[in-house]
Amino acid sequence: MKKILVASMIVAGVALPLSAGDWPNWLGPNRNGASPETGLLTTWPKVGPKVLWKVPGGVGYSSVAIAQGRAITQVQHDGGEFVLALDAAKGTKLWETKIAVEYTNGYGDGPRATPTIEGKFVYVHSPSGPLACLEADTGKIVWSVDFLKEFAGKKLNWGLAASPLVDGDLVYALPGAKGAAIAAFNKKDGKLAWKGGGNDPAGYSTPMPVTIGGQKQIIFFNAAGLFATTPDTGKELWRVDWKTGYDCNICTPLLIGKDQLFVSSGEDVGCAMFQLSAAAPKVLWESKGEGNVMENYWANSVYHDGYLYGISGHFDVKKMHLNCVDAKTGKLMWTQKNFGKSALTLAEGHLIITMHQGDLVLAACNPQRYEEKARVAMLGKKNRGPATIADKRLYLRDHTSIYCLDIAGK
Repeated sequence: MKKILVASMIVAGVALPLSAGDWPNWLGPNRNGASPETGLLTTWPKVGPKVLWKVPGGVGYSSVAIAQGRAITQVQHDGGEFVLALDAAKGTKLWETKIAVEYTNGYGDGPRATPTIEGKFVYVHSPSGPLACLEADTGKIVWSVDFLKEFAGKKLNWGLAASPLVDGDLVYALPGAKGAAIAAFNKKDGKLAWKGGGNDPAGYSTPMPVTIGGQKQIIFFNAAGLFATTPDTGKELWRVDWKTGYDCNICTPLLIGKDQLFVSSGEDVGCAMFQLSAAAPKVLWESKGEGNVMENYWANSVYHDGYLYGISGHFDVKKMHLNCVDAKTGKLMWTQKNFGKSALTLAEGHLIITMHQGDLVLAACNPQRYEEKARVAMLGKKNRGPATIADKRLYLRDHTSIYCLDIAGK
């Protein structure tokens, strides 16, 4: 493996504690798209929440990760892909590091994955292949492994998109290569800890950790389906086949409570709720094929007080609906037809929705009806990333700028 080593990487390996207001990785501190913070605005003025700062960013779909006072995302400009770190409170640039050449794609250019901040390091994944570790203080590259070169991984139609999962001493990722559908790397030096999962293409979903009956599992959702492995060796514990057209298994499975898992994908596949165990999961309910109750294409559903809220439908922006589903039974409670391509973040019993066409929307979680409370035109067009929340601030981005809004309750 080709690596760039920094002398301080060993002595600086002690993890720093997270602040209660941090959002350090894809889908937030609990990996469910929900903020645990309270005391947030639940009504907005007509012009929207106060903009604390707005700074130049770059092309891409990464959301913003926040920890230890830094806001870090991945952007593309001037022929390269960069990791960008900002002062989370002021928006001033702390550092910017190039990790790959620019990535172009007919369905959208730039990075897809979201950085993972863990201790004194930040872990990133480029759509063009490299998985890298950088010093969070300086942006210096500690190590880098290029999946397409080192593993002869398959170049996916829409770029490698799974965000790095850092858990314990390992970083989990999806090379999508022969004999290395999945892999784990030592987080300090990038050395391969194990590889496995057969020869399946990667898919686009981020792996996630769960603990069931005292047993730690790492759940992967790749092009072939849903499966779990042991953390330390990659031994497969169980598998559920889940094929989607064009290998579009994209959304991260959503853990509800301690042992229920909601899985959904597009291309008319639909969704299912599983009961996890040490063996194969049990299907509690499923809604598959035409007429399904939730068909998450690339935007994850969120869960609140017994109900799922999510964007459901085909890739066509005009056929995306906002649905509410009873998580216990799979019953469709309501649908807001032709809502539009969007991404959801849950906070204080409300949905904060970033719209593809640029609107920022606030809606109450109401299982009886769609209840929109505010809408403001703020973002650039073709936005796909969900909002993130840290220390009562809302972080957004589009293809040109990064924004920080004040959402502290008054």
